[in-house]
Amino acid sequence: MSLGIQHKHIVASATDTVTNTTTETAFSKTLSFPAQSLRVGDLIKGFACVKATSTNSTDTLACKVYIGPSSDPKTGILLVDNTALDVANDDVIKLEFELCVDAIGAGSTFEVSGGGISYKQGATAVSKTQALGSAVDAQASSFGDLVIAVTATWSVASASDIVRLDALHAIVFPGLVSA
Repeated sequence: MSLGIQHKHIVASATDTVTNTTTETAFSKTLSFPAQSLRVGDLIKGFACVKATSTNSTDTLACKVYIGPSSDPKTGILLVDNTALDVANDDVIKLEFELCVDAIGAGSTFEVSGGGISYKQGATAVSKTQALGSAVDAQASSFGDLVIAVTATWSVASASDIVRLDALHAIVFPGLVSA
């Protein structure tokens, strides 16, 4: 294991989309952390960008970021919960997150905080909406392999509602190594 700063990212795919559903759905691309690879004091800072490539009327889109088990990240810790936004074609939502590892071992805990910023690209202006959320001492001892995953939920199921995951990056800053 490297003790230096690590950069993790996905390679975006035009087919990694969520469409035509009102069920919260995770994009297929995630960032992986093998079991026991995170250490006390590690800080993870990252962001995700999704793009509404096609929309229907005034349908809204809500996005979230989780860290959790690779089998179902939504059962893990919610890092960012972005309020549903009325999106138009080609609008981009950027989600920023941060977490710190508090403890490792039996009853492992993460102290996490996250924030989401949405950029709505209109013809005349760019507007920003910020949504902040946090969770403290969420239990993560039984997760094993962890992933950071992004989900999307449309307000209406329409074949015209398509959102694509364009970017997911994280930088892991290692905690101090005790002597």
